[in-house]
Amino acid sequence: MEITHRARLALFQPETVWTLEAGTLVETRGKAVRRFPLSGLTRYRLAIDRKSGRRSLLVTFGKRRLVIVSQSYLAPGRFEDRLAGFSTLARALAAVGADLSPRARFGVARLQTRQALTWIMGLLALGAAAMLVFSLTAGMAAVGVEMAARMAFVLILLAAALPWLNHGATFDPHDPPTDLLP
Repeated sequence: MEITHRARLALFQPETVWTLEAGTLVETRGKAVRRFPLSGLTRYRLAIDRKSGRRSLLVTFGKRRLVIVSQSYLAPGRFEDRLAGFSTLARALAAVGADLSPRARFGVARLQTRQALTWIMGLLALGAAAMLVFSLTAGMAAVGVEMAARMAFVLILLAAALPWLNHGATFDPHDPPTDLLP
């Protein structure tokens, strides 16, 4: 039994068809066909836009990513809701993916606080190093060391908070959340 979901992603793109057949997710966009064996599934992440009700699914197979959307493009600012087909495909992908790829992670997309904090820490470290180098070249070593030390202290505090940040909510792939997949 094949499970299919269709959606048009943009004005000048042909309709995209996602089909689940025999443990493989097949994406067909015009003449282009991509196949993703579910045994290689690494991440399954559901997201919802609370304002518009649009749902999307990010499925990752190693370094290859695939986004499946619940609404189809009709015209500028107008979308057709195809939630029934999306929900059926997303539930089937979760169940079959969990069976074929037991190491896959299933979760709900949230604000990426860990990733954002890591970027902030990297930029802060770069700023501290630049402050130190520029102050040394200007002959103001004492001021540069003092400023870089303060920036490094903030960097240490941010690094200490990193383990407590959440990794996102997970769910049982055989029983996905009903508020996201009715």
